[in-house]
Amino acid sequence: MTELEIVSEVVDHEATYRRSRRAASRKQSVKLNKEFGKTILKTKVWPALVWSIVLSFCSVVNPLLTSFATNIQTQNLYAGMAMMKGQIPYGDFFGTSGLLFYLLALLGNVGGNFIIFGVLQFIALLIAGVYFYKIIAYFSRSEKVALSASHWFYIFIFALGFGGLYAEMFALPFILTSIWFLVRYFENAVTDEEFILYGIDAALVFLIYPKSLILWVVAGIVLVVYNVQHHQVARGFYKLLAAVFGFLLILYSVGYYAFEAQVLGTAIQQTFLYNLRLDFQHATVLMDLTIVILFLLLSGFVKNAIHTLFSFRQEKYTYIKVLMLLVFTIQLIFIVGSAHFQWSQLVLLLPYGFVMAVIHNQEEHEDTNSSYARRHFFLPVFIGLGILVQPAYIYLVQGGLRADRQEVAQYISSQTENSDKVYAWDNSAGVYISSQRLSAATITTAEPFLNTDENVNSLIYDLNKSEAKYVVVNKYISMLDKVKTILESQYKAIQTTDHFIIYQKNE
Repeated sequence: MTELEIVSEVVDHEATYRRSRRAASRKQSVKLNKEFGKTILKTKVWPALVWSIVLSFCSVVNPLLTSFATNIQTQNLYAGMAMMKGQIPYGDFFGTSGLLFYLLALLGNVGGNFIIFGVLQFIALLIAGVYFYKIIAYFSRSEKVALSASHWFYIFIFALGFGGLYAEMFALPFILTSIWFLVRYFENAVTDEEFILYGIDAALVFLIYPKSLILWVVAGIVLVVYNVQHHQVARGFYKLLAAVFGFLLILYSVGYYAFEAQVLGTAIQQTFLYNLRLDFQHATVLMDLTIVILFLLLSGFVKNAIHTLFSFRQEKYTYIKVLMLLVFTIQLIFIVGSAHFQWSQLVLLLPYGFVMAVIHNQEEHEDTNSSYARRHFFLPVFIGLGILVQPAYIYLVQGGLRADRQEVAQYISSQTENSDKVYAWDNSAGVYISSQRLSAATITTAEPFLNTDENVNSLIYDLNKSEAKYVVVNKYISMLDKVKTILESQYKAIQTTDHFIIYQKNE
């Protein structure tokens, strides 16, 4: 054998050895952690089942509680009613929630009432609670902690979203299933193909409450860092393609409705661009900031975040900790910067706040986390007030307003045909719902969406068309000068109650 042949054989042998090492390395990297399932505590479903029933029974779909609905809740109920009458979201009425949420509202209005909407909410809360229990039980390694946290999770939802039907609540199951997916992924307990389901989750939450997509955006960055550090860039790209495929699979299926209805552009503007608009100079920003800070302090979420931040030296669950802190902080920024803040937006903080409560110090769970209220003395008072204040205020302080609104709706119903349109300058869509009449404008109420020039111009344009046979005006809500001009020139006042003036279109 010549020297050249010997060298060639050595080189070939070395190349073969390297290829075998790389193949073995790849085989090792895709080997799943089969021990992960053995570390998971058995999931208790009954807390989620019981609380989901309670919250859904106390929803404003209950005829006894419908009059307690907030402005946003009445608009969500109106959306279902309007779509049953043939209207299209974003085109015929303004909406900041995703298209799938309005399709759920449509389904929830089948039969002429809102009971099915409550059933859909029950399903969403049940799934969210089951996966919340899984996550807390995994990090705490304690059934007692998971059970206690589950109760508080639902109590917080009850207080922040009293009456239900908020889009944020329908987004919760997809947020929690994706957090659980990421927990399993960082423990190497999911296959690459399962990223299709992860992408589907992202699409569903985007089509329900677009602002919730922050989790997937931040998680994408964290996953890139994770894959680079673990030398699996190619696999990471494959997972990205799988997630994109799952996302587009749902987006194209549901989005075809918007394309067919020719409202795709307005849907993007109202749900995505409007929700991402930040305004830290609006009139109520200081009040909103004060409410958020009090919530964070009394709930203990600030302390949870600080403890999580200082727990990185433990070098455990690092990627999940980074993800929870980043998403929690960014969600806070969007909540405070929203010009139409409402309590229900704080529901989006619950998954991250509670995970940070159990992830930073596993050694002390049995002693300190078994009772969440024990560590936050004012929490029971705060939650109790949150649950009781809203219905008490509406019942005791706004009792006359509710009665007047019902009286006006009955008058409108008796004086109009089903095809007639009306308009209510009010902080509720209750007049439309009770009278079963559609709004003559895409901006259905005086609050909270008249905070942009585009929306004001849209309202004036719609009212100038004089399609409203009657206009109902809440005397205690400041009116735009242009709306006053339209009423003076095209309508006449025919009836007055303690809270409302009814205007009829000139013949």
